[in-house]
Amino acid sequence: MDSKSIEFFLRVVEFGSINKAAGDLNISQPSLSRVISSLEHEMGTTLFTRTQGGVQLTDAGRLLSDRARPLLSQFALLKEQLGETSGQVAFGIPPSWQEVFTSKLINRIMIESPGVTLRIHAGVSHILREHMIAGLLDLCIIPFSNTPLNGYTQTSLVREPLVLVGHKSVNLKPLEPVPLAKLDDIKLVLPGKPNAIRHLIEHSLQRKSLKFKLAMQVDTLSLCMNVASQSLAFTVVPACAVVNIKHDEEISWAPIKGLYLTWSLFENDLRSHSSAVKECKKALLETLRGSLSSGIWTGAEKISRAGKS
Repeated sequence: MDSKSIEFFLRVVEFGSINKAAGDLNISQPSLSRVISSLEHEMGTTLFTRTQGGVQLTDAGRLLSDRARPLLSQFALLKEQLGETSGQVAFGIPPSWQEVFTSKLINRIMIESPGVTLRIHAGVSHILREHMIAGLLDLCIIPFSNTPLNGYTQTSLVREPLVLVGHKSVNLKPLEPVPLAKLDDIKLVLPGKPNAIRHLIEHSLQRKSLKFKLAMQVDTLSLCMNVASQSLAFTVVPACAVVNIKHDEEISWAPIKGLYLTWSLFENDLRSHSSAVKECKKALLETLRGSLSSGIWTGAEKISRAGKS
């Protein structure tokens, strides 16, 4: 039984007539009749009762009709994910990586791998993780996880500092790291749980008996930065998010002593065989090497490829 036979069967169900369904499918009536007969032979039962006005479903046919539609939907989704008809790769990347990595990666792939079609999903870590759990991503970069994610292989990539961002009037300086105590009882705007940075900040403050004060919960990096630039609150972001901050902008930032974030690459095991995925992974690693060697990514360090799970 193949999906095409099921699709033809459902079209006959829809029209209640083999002749009308054949016309809609743009095939001959005898050809469609042979498909239905072959399907009935394979199922070992009669699916339709032929009448003068068309066809009616038997009990077996009604059962197949009810069960077939969701199966076809799942098959179509699986086919898209496996990339059987194209070199499409679904890639999850954090928005904070845009300046140091994402734009460069897209440029490299478009030039060196014109046969690959990228689908970029940019979002905070817990949203990207949900996409992975649903099987929607082939490759994804999110913070390191101690909890294995079924169906994905994790490889640690890079470790970078977390930085405190505020209005320029607070005069935070990139070359002068601030202690964790700087975050004690100050208004913070951060993503909602279970975001990795939110968890790390909250947990680190609690361990030091410092007060965590959330002023606003925002799941977009740009809005967190915007709130900080208006002197409404502070935010905490990875160092990669501030690489292009200019002196005349309304924000200032400084690394937080002892707070680091490790990023990992998650690779969908079902797609690891795909040549398109392999090309994208190669481009990813080459782009990452270039970004780290450029010197613009403050405090970022490459992690040994040994960090797999």
